[in-house]
Order: sequence, then C-alpha cells, then structure tokens
Amino acid sequence: MAFDICVVGAGMVGSAAAKWLSLDHGSKVCLIGPQEPTEEEYRKGERQIFGCHYDEGRITRELDWDYAWGLLAQRSIKRYRDIEKESGIHFYKEVGCVFIDKTVSQGLDDYLKTARKLEAYFETYDASEFHSRYPYLKIDQECRCIWTPKNAGHISPRKLVAAQQKIAKSHGCDIINEVVVRVEEESGGGEGGGEELVRVSTENGREVLARRVLLCTGSFINYHHLLPEHKKIDLNLTKASVVRAEVTEEDALKIADMPTISLENERSYILPPIRYPNGKYYIKIGLMPSASDDNVGDLSDAAQWFHSKGKKHHNIQETVDVLQRFMPDLKPISLVTDCCIVTLTPNRQLDCDMLTAHTGVLVGMNGWGAKSSDEIGHMGASMITKGAWDYDLPEENFKIQFKKDDR
Repeated sequence: MAFDICVVGAGMVGSAAAKWLSLDHGSKVCLIGPQEPTEEEYRKGERQIFGCHYDEGRITRELDWDYAWGLLAQRSIKRYRDIEKESGIHFYKEVGCVFIDKTVSQGLDDYLKTARKLEAYFETYDASEFHSRYPYLKIDQECRCIWTPKNAGHISPRKLVAAQQKIAKSHGCDIINEVVVRVEEESGGGEGGGEELVRVSTENGREVLARRVLLCTGSFINYHHLLPEHKKIDLNLTKASVVRAEVTEEDALKIADMPTISLENERSYILPPIRYPNGKYYIKIGLMPSASDDNVGDLSDAAQWFHSKGKKHHNIQETVDVLQRFMPDLKPISLVTDCCIVTLTPNRQLDCDMLTAHTGVLVGMNGWGAKSSDEIGHMGASMITKGAWDYDLPEENFKIQFKKDDR
C-alpha cells in the first residue's frame, strides 16, 4: 500500500510539514529521517547524515530584515503555546530579544520597517538606557537598540522537533527513523497498479511508495540520489560554529532577565544561560554566517564537519572575543564548541517548489528557519498537497534555482 505523502527529512521543517499533513485525516502520511546521533555514533565517526536541531537554544523573534521572514516567524510564534499544549513538551521561553547596532545602520532600519509592517511591538534604547536595564552587558556608547519583549526569546529546537513529531504521530503519521538514499519516480504499471508513484529507498534496504514526496533534507539535499539525475540545487553550504560558555547555576540566576541578543555590528548573537540535558548552564555565542565563510564540499566533508563539533574552526577565538567584550565580568567554568551547516540560497529566501508533478522541495533556511519552522512546514505541506504553489506570498520568491551547469 502506498502513502499519500512521504516527507523525507525529520528535522524542524520536515517534522512541522509532517504534522500539518497528518492533520488531514483523509491522507496517509509518513516521515522518514534519522534520530539524533548517540555519543557512540560520534565516536565511531561512521555516520554521514545529520540535522541542525541537536541543540537547546535558538533565537526566536518576529523582527527580521525581510518582511517574508518576519511574517513566517510571526505566524509560527503565535502557535508555539498551542504546540506545547497539544504535545505536552515545553520548548519556548519568552525572554525578549534585543537588536544592537551602530547609530547609523541600515540593518536596524530594516528591522524597524518590518516591525511596523507586521505591527509588532518594540521599544528603542540608546546605549545608556540599555546599560541601565542590563548593567552586566557592555556595548559601545554610539550603539542604539531595538527591544522586543513580546513574541521573542529562545526555543529548544530539539524539543520542538519532538513536539511536532509527537503531534504528527498522534494524528496517524508513520515515523521511520532511517536515512533515505534514493528517490525515484515510477511510471504507471508497477506496484501501484497503473498509478504513478514515487519510490523512496533507505540505506537499510526499506522501500516506501508514495503518491507525492516532500524533500526537507536541508544541507544534504544534493547528496545521495534524492534529486532527478544531473540536477543540483544552487545552495552555498557554509560551516558554522558556536561556543557555549558554561556558567554556574548561581551566575545563571543572577542574569535570569537576560534577553537574546543580536549584535549586528559584531555579526554575532548571544543567548542567555540555558540549562542543557547534562544539567549544566551555558551561554551560547555564534557568528552570523556569510557566503564568504568556509564552504562544505562533498558528503564526506559535511560528515567530518559534524563529527568535529567545530573544535578546530578558525572562528572560535573570534567568537570568544565577542563574549569577553560584551560580558567582561563573566568567568566561564568551561568552553564547549558545536557546529552545524547553514544552507544559503542565492536570494536569501527559502526554496519551496515542485521539482516534478509528484516531488517537492523545501530547503534553504539561510540560518533563519528554526524560529519560523512551523509556518514553513505549513507552506510546504500546502504545496505538496495541491501539487502546486498554495501560499499568500509571491511564488517567484521561493522558486528553486539549479546550479548553472545543471540547468
């Protein structure tokens, strides 16, 4: 028996899409993707496919440089509490978010423009007002700040994925924890009895048939045999590393009012102390990715990067320096590195498009997808259900671009 829709890729976007699809009780849906690797799998170094949700802290906020990204975030954030309630899994902490930049800044002006268009609440501060509110944080006197106390803070991507999958499963979605290595369309006359189906094969030898397939495999979309022959999507895969500074529980409680921070002038971001599964509290610091950063090569290079957890990345010391300038009185107990791959598209909008009449793609989050993943999943679910664009933003902004030698 064939599934109506198979979602390939069980990260934040794929899990959200599967949740939305499963709400249509007339459709049989499955979600295929590996679980988070164990420490033993990291030690062995054999695993090749990873996700970017193995973490406890990602910034969320309505404001963004671009209206579309802001709208996707706003729609997602408004549903966080409903997702928590239905799943029983809490993943969102509303601590607010502050954007900091030099007084004359196109970046902050873009955020303000989006805020007004979305009718999102915000306040503006100069450096002295900011320091009065957060005396333990240091910024240059010529900086200005935008503070969004509502519908902003941080989420646990790990718990968000668990919540989405729990809801999907409760509505009948089959979840298969395996890696897909091949997707190929079959003409009528095969096992479908004349119906055109898509065959999805996993590395364990399992084969799944579906009427339609939605590919949500992130930075791994161009690896294995997921796309039509000789096709590769035009994506810049950028290596991104973060540093987590361990602090005592006592110090974490002292700065419990700390919001998430976007340091636009430093091209970096900082999250307040968050308790991780090992019981320790960490402040997370990362640099904003750009196309000029280290790029990922083949599948082996991507896998090696994840196995390294970013320990030898050239940005590590620069990241630590940002923390020391911003929180000069902080005395970390230890520093831990981690990493992911950021998938950049040519126009910095995500790719949501039909490859064929039966296969769709939803990738290219540009480092902004976590907070907006529920609505992005909704966008992709609507498209694959209809087999065509079905959303209230311009379709042309989300069309796939193939690499030039693959057109």
